[in-house]
Amino acid sequence: MTQQHGDRAPGLVRIEPLRPNRAVEAGDVLAASHADYPAFRHLFPDPAVRRRVLRPLMTAAARDAATHARAMVAHDDDGMLGIALWMPPGTFPLSSGRKARMTPALLRVALAARGSFLAFARVGTALEKAHPVDPAWYLQAMGVHPRAQRRGVGQRLLTSTLALADEAGLPCHLHTSDPANVDYYRRFGFQVSRPAIQVFTNGPHYIGMATPPHGEAPSL
Repeated sequence: MTQQHGDRAPGLVRIEPLRPNRAVEAGDVLAASHADYPAFRHLFPDPAVRRRVLRPLMTAAARDAATHARAMVAHDDDGMLGIALWMPPGTFPLSSGRKARMTPALLRVALAARGSFLAFARVGTALEKAHPVDPAWYLQAMGVHPRAQRRGVGQRLLTSTLALADEAGLPCHLHTSDPANVDYYRRFGFQVSRPAIQVFTNGPHYIGMATPPHGEAPSL
């Protein structure tokens, strides 16, 4: 899940790890940034239902990443602007224990959108199966609040972790259901890396992208 479009020059934006006790605030930012994300629009076409689903789901994902993986937030003096949830090698797919702690959020999805829950679960299964066997970083989700978009926030959130992966000689992977994101991520070295994942019968597909391992040039 990634949702971010073009940037302007960054202002006084600070990047730091997310503290688990700020997971609700991070969930609000991710929910706002993914309000029109194609996969979520397809799964939860009613905007009111989509809002009820996204906030607890994104909060749980942010708390999990802050506790077990790498969650980086961008903020200024007015508050949180954006967040990136990164899964270092060995942290994705989630362990059974981490999945169990996500259960309350998943139950809220099931209660709010009973007819969509099985399709939602299939998305998660498909993305787990598509994860590379070899060590790699995975961008599970990134979003910038609508009020802060086009300020370079997404760039700052990406580059700090891309540099870590590059130093370790590891690729980074992501999936997006928004074709508009493909050109954006290409700016940071990502390339479409595998056939699209068609989870929905008549809905958006997920595009897999990856950076080349250290020392390899991206294909043109």
